[in-house]
Parts: sequence; structure tokens; C-alpha cells
Amino acid sequence: MRAAIHTQFGDPAKVLELGDRPTPQPGNGQVRIAMRRSPIHNHDLWTVRGNYGYKPEVPAIGGSEGSGVIDALGEGVEGLQVGQRVVAAGVHESWAEYFLADATGVVPLPDALDDDRGCQLIAMPLSALMLIEFLQVKKGDWIVQNTANGAVGKTVAMLAAARGINVINLVRRDAGVDELKALGIGNAVSN
Repeated sequence: MRAAIHTQFGDPAKVLELGDRPTPQPGNGQVRIAMRRSPIHNHDLWTVRGNYGYKPEVPAIGGSEGSGVIDALGEGVEGLQVGQRVVAAGVHESWAEYFLADATGVVPLPDALDDDRGCQLIAMPLSALMLIEFLQVKKGDWIVQNTANGAVGKTVAMLAAARGINVINLVRRDAGVDELKALGIGNAVSN
């Protein structure tokens, strides 16, 4: 199978290469997912650089979240089936044609949710929710966030608005302000 592989740690633009690896086989309690989309999160890039909390053995395939279709079930998997569209986060090696996930961490995707959005369904929204909870902000409070047009930033803005929390959303480009406005996110400022 094809995969984005790095044989050393460093600048992702320099060390990531398209390569071939054997297709993984699901073990007990795992599913194999034929990847359709896998986002590039900042923590994925830091992992490739070797500067994140998790440091894989090289050669390694990048990626930690993705959506696709289950194409194989490991022993003991219940409630999921081959051909089912799913998303999984907290995985390794999702920047490949196929990746493995623990069945307990796989979430079925409804038809109404496309792969572009579905592939980011778990990790970034949970990060946003944990951030809001950690800050202990309440209705009427204000927060200021930078990189507000990223996946976490957009989710923070939407979750905060739903809770009556005010947010000033800082972005680097005027186009970022327009992007947020198109999603109904206000108080956006290009800095």
C-alpha cells in the first residue's frame, strides 16, 4: 500500500516521502480502514519533527486521525461491519491507504456528513471542548483566541457561542475573517 513515510525526524516537507508498506492486518478487537481522508494536524507535524510527546520508531507512517470504509474486521469485533463509513482518532499511521484502529474508538459516519468534515470529527472538537472546560468560562465571559480559523478555533467559537461565552477570534489574514463570517462566527479580527 502507498503511505506518507519518514525514515528520520525533521522538517515534514523534507523528510516525508511517498512509499510502499505492507497492508496491515487487523488484530483482536481492531478494524482495518480503507482511508478516504486523513487531516494534517499540527501535532502530526510535530510528531514527524520528533518534537511531540509521542515519538514513533522510524521508518514511520504519519497521521493520527482519518475517515474511510472498514474493509476488514479483527477477531472479536462486534457492532461494526465491512463497508461501513467511519472515523477514528488516536490512531497511528493514518496517512496511508489503509490503517488500523481499535474498534472501540471507531465512530460510524452518517451519510449527511462528508469525508472532509468527518475525518476531523473527533480529535479537534474534543480538544476545543476540553479547552473551554479547562478555562472554566461561563455565560457572559470573554475569551480571546488566535488561529481562530483552524479546526480547534472554529469549534471553540461555535461551542462558546452555544454556551453564551463571547469570543474574539484572531486570524492572520483578511480571508480568515471572511471564512469565519461564512460559518456564522463573528468578532473576527485579522492581525
